[in-house]
Formats: sequence, structure tokens, C-alpha cells
Amino acid sequence: MADHIFMAEVVQPVLIKDGGLFLVCRADGGITAECGSGLGLFHRDSRYLSRYELCIGAAPTLTLMSSAARGSQSVHDLTNDVVRQLDGAALDVQSLGVRLDRTLDGESLVLTDRLVIRNFTAGRVAFRLSILIDALFEDIFELRGAKGARRGPPRKAIATERGLAFRYRGADRVDRELEVAFSRSATSRARRGSRLAEFDFALESQASDALTVTFTVHEAGAPRAATPPTPAFYDGVKVHSDDAVLNAVVDRSFRDLAMLRTGLQDNFIAGGMPWFVSAFGRDSILAALQTLAFDPRPAEGVARLFAVYQGQKRDPATGEQPGKIHHELRLGAMARLKEVPHRPSYTSVDSTPLYLILIGEHARWTGSLDLFRELRLAIDAALAWMDGVGDSDRDGYLDYTGDTPEGPINQGWKDSTFGIPRKDGGVPKSPIALCEVQGYVYLAKTLIAEALRVNGEGGAADRLEAQAKKLRQRFNRDFWMEDEGCYALALERGGRQVAVVASNAGQALWSGIADPDKAARTADRLMAPDMNCGWGIRTLSERAAAYNPLNYHLGCVWPFDNALIVAGLRRYGLDEAALRLFGALVDAGGHFALGRLPEFYVGFGREAGLFPARCPFAEPMQAWSAGATPYMLTSLLGLTRVGAELRMERPVLPAGLGRLALRGLTLGNARVDCELERGADGVVAGRVTTARETDR
Repeated sequence: MADHIFMAEVVQPVLIKDGGLFLVCRADGGITAECGSGLGLFHRDSRYLSRYELCIGAAPTLTLMSSAARGSQSVHDLTNDVVRQLDGAALDVQSLGVRLDRTLDGESLVLTDRLVIRNFTAGRVAFRLSILIDALFEDIFELRGAKGARRGPPRKAIATERGLAFRYRGADRVDRELEVAFSRSATSRARRGSRLAEFDFALESQASDALTVTFTVHEAGAPRAATPPTPAFYDGVKVHSDDAVLNAVVDRSFRDLAMLRTGLQDNFIAGGMPWFVSAFGRDSILAALQTLAFDPRPAEGVARLFAVYQGQKRDPATGEQPGKIHHELRLGAMARLKEVPHRPSYTSVDSTPLYLILIGEHARWTGSLDLFRELRLAIDAALAWMDGVGDSDRDGYLDYTGDTPEGPINQGWKDSTFGIPRKDGGVPKSPIALCEVQGYVYLAKTLIAEALRVNGEGGAADRLEAQAKKLRQRFNRDFWMEDEGCYALALERGGRQVAVVASNAGQALWSGIADPDKAARTADRLMAPDMNCGWGIRTLSERAAAYNPLNYHLGCVWPFDNALIVAGLRRYGLDEAALRLFGALVDAGGHFALGRLPEFYVGFGREAGLFPARCPFAEPMQAWSAGATPYMLTSLLGLTRVGAELRMERPVLPAGLGRLALRGLTLGNARVDCELERGADGVVAGRVTTARETDR
């Protein structure tokens, strides 16, 4: 996801979200105003609440625990430090219990904080509670260090009858306001440019009192968001097994995916939090694809929304080209003022074929061509882009030059400036044709051809199938490294191999472009110790000159990448390797808070007794990481639709798992449950229950 921001101040932030409103805070519920922290209350790429500091007796509260397991709510248990009471007497540490319950309402754009304070001493206490509040209305790109942001007049902070109001008219001529209301009277004054609200409390022994603070976001001229789906995304989906860690990881996956639902013209799955709550090309597409079996509505929302923003013209500033699917869409002031290219930007070579894969898989899984027919113009334009402008040197491979006004960038999922290294660590020359992207093109054409044939367009289907077959033949010739027993990471200018072993080769198995003999050898190569760290397959071999197990594209482990590789291994019947990799990812999930797999984690070797660790600059919550485990499960079960039936082909279970049940799969307008169980003889048997109608 481009070069990452280092969140040094917040190693484990608390994240809550509802619709387009989300909040990132410290464990004590606090928010600091520094750029780069990623803390705050956000809406449409603008930070509305920039500072929130809670003090008792002028001292910050102490944190006991915090949890945001419910998604749109968090709870923070706090206590006091040693402070002076209103009469000057000392109040010992941990004399008070402070419970902060926090709830987001994305439809009303309201954050509600309810503070309950209890006196645990034997006598009466009287103290002052203060909250330092500020709203600076920064664009999210300002917080990420972007230069040249135009600001409107200074924001106004005023006392109101109910509390406070912060108002700002941006340089984009959008009026933004944060209204703050208190449930009890307060004194308010300016402090360090912010507003300090103070409240006096007097509590008898064991008595409690409460304060409610509501923050309401107002934005003039904002486009209306889509109505939240009913039922909510992934409602009724359950996974049960005799492995508690697996249950926790999958449960967290679906909770996070539901929380990442965001509305624009349609409802879609946002890329991640805190930096990527947006319609993010490959991330949103793959998350919808990973969970298609559980709920097709995210795929439908993504497909429709991305068709709206499909490229129509050539624009070097944003990378837009006719037919190309966008990379990142932003709605904040800097995008509106064209200070950043994400309005949207089109700097990804893979979003377009992945978009076609999503539509093709949707038709295959749902048994309906309605979405395919609805988006036919977008499909035809995407196919034309892949065969035309997308192949800059006309050599038959989808490629990119990476040229932008800001300098060259990589346009695959390893999109950092250093993400595609040669074996010696050098930088390849453009145009660059990535290994996995050719597989995406192959799969896209195969799936769209299948839909065309069902739609009665046999001639068009034949042409696409012939193109896919030719691409597969050339790919297995040009990308294969016989000495490594693996596919090259890419081809650079002149068709020269970027002859380095990387995880991208595993995705060639997912797409089906690999010849069977080469798929088996590639699997063996990826499962070797220099690539498989025991917690998953690294992005880059430790034998490569550029290898760094701490770097996200040069040695870390990405859950989404490994999930695609698991599905690829299953495609070619390499079940033992698939099960080993699945077990590694689930084990890794058990080492992270709430069972939440992060965007990526450190690629240290498991054999050394080291645990997986989240890098400080990894996105704490990522859509395609949340979708990784559900997708691997559907791969292990071999779920496929045959006519109007759901079937399991060659289902397998890890050795330590005796039973597994998936509840609430969708098949057309029906709900389906399936179950696997290992018998006394070790044989895995599966069954599918009778379908029942959904309320979709």
C-alpha cells in the first residue's frame, strides 16, 4: 500500500467504526494531535476530533484495560493517579474507578462517550475532571506528512449553551463542524489553543456519578452515503470447530469485515484502518472475493461502485486511462483541491483484472448473470484496457512503467519504491510485467469467457479462451526459472527476468496459469526454509540481496498473499502444503490481540522460538487480512457450486482438527450449512444441509 507511515506513538491503537465514521485512540481513550499518530475521529478523510485528553485533578488517568471487540463500541477501564482534591487533600492512587463506554453511530455521525466514576474510598471525595478537546479538521494526507496542503481560515472554537462547537470552512469551500454537548454544566476556557472543559464531582463512599459527552459531525455539501444493508454484511455467518484459536480468528475476521462496511453510492468493504478507510482497488476487491461464499453483497457493492469511477480519459496526474479500474478514492479537502492524485488515482496495474475476476466469480458462485449483464460496458472497457494501453510495449503482457508526476512507483501489490528488486538488490527497468498479474489476466479472461458462454455468446467466449491459452503457454516459457524451480518475480524491459524468488510466484498457482509440473516445483520452492518462515511464506527469499524480515515487501508475511497461495496449492492437489500453510496462519493469528491478523507481520523463523510480531507501521486492521482465514477455509473444504447445489470437492482438515462447521453460506437466495468431521479411521467426511431461504 505505498510507503507506510510509522505509527511510533501508537503500537496497539483502539479502533472502532460504524459506516463512514471511525475513531482511533489510545488504550485510555485519549487522542493526541500530532501528525503521523493516526489518532482521532474521522469522516470522509478529515479528522474532526484531533485532541481528547482526560484528567482527574490535573493528572492523566491510568489505564487498567480497554477493549473494542464489538466493532462500533469500545470500553476503557481507568483509574486516578495521586492527585489533589478540591480542598487540597491528597487522593491516593486507584481510589476511583472510571469506566468510559464509547459508541459510534455512523448514520447520525455521532460519537457518544459515557463516563461513570465511582468512589472506592471509605469517605467523601471531591475532585475536578477535565477534558482537553480540539478539532483542527486536518486532511488525512496532512497527517501522513503530505506537503502543500491549502488551509482555509483558522477554525473557530466557541462555547455554546450545551457545550462547545468547532467550525471550519476549508479551502475546498466545504463547511465542517464538530458539535460537542455535555450532559452536565461545565466551565470552558481556552488552553494551549484547545478548549478545556472542567467538571466538579463530589461522591460519597461507594457512590458513583456520570458524565455523557456527545460529538456530532456536520459536513455541508457531502454526497449522501448508501443506506446500510439489511441484514448487515455477513449477518448469521458462524464457524464452529474444536479449535478455539481458529474459532476466535474467524469470528474476528467477520466482525472486522462487517465493521469495514462503508457507504458511498453503494456499500463496499474499505481497505483498512486507520489510513485506508476508502474504496481501495485491489484491497476492497480481494476482500469481497475472499468472502463471496458467505455474502455476495460486498462484491456487488464493490463492482457497482468501481464501475462509476472506471477510467474514461488519459490523465498523467492520476494515472487514469480509459477502461482502467481505480486504485484509491479519497473524499477529503486535498483530493477535492487536486493536491493529491487520489480523486481517484489509477496507479495500480492489478485492480482491473482483479475487478473482472470478482465479477466472473460472482456469476459462478451465485449462478446469476444479472451483475455481469448490468456491468457489461465496464467489463468490455476493462478487457480493452488490458489488451491495449495496459500492454505498453505490445509484448502480450500486462505491464506498467510506473511513471507519475511524483516519480516512478510500482503498481502491483508490492507497491513501494523498493518492492520489486532484482536478485542483486538492484532496481528493474520499466516497463515491468509482474508474475502474479499475468495470472490475474489469465483467470479474468477464463472467467469472463465462462460467463459469456452461459450468456449465449460462444464466439466471444472462444476468443477470450484462446487468448488465455496463448498467455498461459508464453508465461510458462518466459517466466520460468529452471535453476530455481520457480517463476520469476517479473519481466523487466526487453523481456529480461527479474530472477528473484518471491511469494508472487505462489499466486500463479491461485490463478491457474501455472503448468502442473511447474506448480508442484514452485510449491516445493516456496515451502523451503528461505521462503517459509514457519508462520507463513515471506514476501522475499532470505537468499536475495534485498531481503529484510522486518520490511513489508522484502521479507514480511502477508496473510492475504498466503491465503491465495493456499487456494493455489489446493487447485493443484498439493493438500499437505496447503494444510501446513493454513495451520501456520491460524497459529499466527492466535498471537495477535483479539485474534486479528494484521496487514503483515515480521518474517522471523519459527524454528528459532520466535513469535510473529506486528510491524509498527502495519495497518492494524486490513480487509484482505480479515478475509484471509475465511477464504482458506472455503479452499480447504473445496466448496464449489454445481448447478443449483453446493458441493465439497476433496475436503481436507488439518491433522489436529476433528470437526468444522460453517453456518450461513449463501447460494443464490438460499442459506446453506456445511460440516466436516474426521472419523475414527482418519477419513474426512463432509455433508451439506438443506438450503433455506435468506432474507436478502
